[in-house]
Amino acid sequence: MDSVRTWAASQGYGYRFLGDELFEQVPDWYIEKVRGRMPIAADLGRLQWIQRLLSEGYSWVLWFDADMLVFAPNQLAIALGESCIFGQEHWVQARTNKKSNGRSKGTPGWTVRKNIHNAFAAFPQDCPVLPFLVDLVLRMMKRVDPDYIAPQMMGPKLLSSLHSLAAFDYAAEVGALSPDVLRAIVSGGDDDAIKTLCDVQTKPLVAANLCASLISELELPRGSDQDHAHVQVDRVIDRLLACGDGLRQPSDLGA
Repeated sequence: MDSVRTWAASQGYGYRFLGDELFEQVPDWYIEKVRGRMPIAADLGRLQWIQRLLSEGYSWVLWFDADMLVFAPNQLAIALGESCIFGQEHWVQARTNKKSNGRSKGTPGWTVRKNIHNAFAAFPQDCPVLPFLVDLVLRMMKRVDPDYIAPQMMGPKLLSSLHSLAAFDYAAEVGALSPDVLRAIVSGGDDDAIKTLCDVQTKPLVAANLCASLISELELPRGSDQDHAHVQVDRVIDRLLACGDGLRQPSDLGA
């Protein structure tokens, strides 16, 4: 959060931190339906708060999740035009090839999913997309079976589906790091996951969602506690902060 606050000040923007008040406007029935999965409640809460802040007279509201790190602040310049803007993520995951395709069967490889994400989002005054998204999320939640609410249903999944039709503006340099990429950054060893990410980026990453809600997927050694997990996340932050010009290749990361 300090990285976002510092970047905002450098741009001449105001900064506001939201804690649990993020959920003040989320209806009780919505909270009950998500059954404690608060990131899904946050997908609505952030939109409602952006609406509220715009109604107070701000010309733009730029939203950054609490686990967004701006690690190359001098390289981050969001072009505020006339339309809303989201982040873009390349989600890198390990896979095993079932067909040879020039490789031996079972050779490890990587699959990449490209999504529009809402860990970063920016909306201008009178943006027609914002009230549409609020209404759409509420309508979808009313209809969905609570046993089949996917973790990103009201966030990246929804935005990526709409993007295929509406072609939202997005910041390719504001991405997200999957657990496989986080593990590679922590280890400082196998760079394949990092290289895969860098190869598919159209712009070098300068800010990224560290996906704190997925910290359990770092697959820490048996007996490790949550404090140890946060030590590893601190290691990720330290290495990213060494990429002053952005993450272009694995060697940009600090040793």
